[in-house]
Amino acid sequence: MKFGIFGGTFNPVHSGHLRVAKEVRRQLELEKVIFVPSYLPPHKDLADNVHADKRLEIVRIAIAGNPFFDLSSFEVENKGNSYSIFTIEHFRRTCNAVPYFILGQDAFNDILAWYEKDRLFSLTHFVVMSRPHAQKLPLEKIIGKHASGYSKTQRGYINNQGNEIIYIEVTPIDISSSMIRDRCKKGESIRDLVPEKVENYINDERIYL
Repeated sequence: MKFGIFGGTFNPVHSGHLRVAKEVRRQLELEKVIFVPSYLPPHKDLADNVHADKRLEIVRIAIAGNPFFDLSSFEVENKGNSYSIFTIEHFRRTCNAVPYFILGQDAFNDILAWYEKDRLFSLTHFVVMSRPHAQKLPLEKIIGKHASGYSKTQRGYINNQGNEIIYIEVTPIDISSSMIRDRCKKGESIRDLVPEKVENYINDERIYL
């Protein structure tokens, strides 16, 4: 199966996440995009301490009805810090295929700070989405010594194991999870920022109040 992994805190997932996931899936002709909410993000604090089960349910509601989207509770069930390398290894084993790991340019720029970074490049393809305020740096500046194992392609780079770094331009959407949390705290509407059923769930559960 040709599939993507889309991880994050999803605190909450919003219409921007859903839009870029659709665009990546179409451009790469992925059979599935699997959303993987983290339990505890290792590189940043979890705003408002929203329990993982709530964030998992928000994603479940948001992607319901899209046959190309799936949800995984792998990181939530494992608890502790959610390290991407363990998630990638899990899906390589269970799906018997090399995943396409979807992330923003800003996150990719910081990849050398990730846990067990030296093994990552042999385990997955990276799909790097454009971000409005993130600079696309030369590969050597981002991954250092690992760049010597890659050669240029029409859509990015490929290493001698056949794993790609693919750059994808996605529609810039001015929505963020922090914006949604702030609006909820102020009693303002989040309509059009999230699917209607997600809005109802957030309001009914009073998650960000």
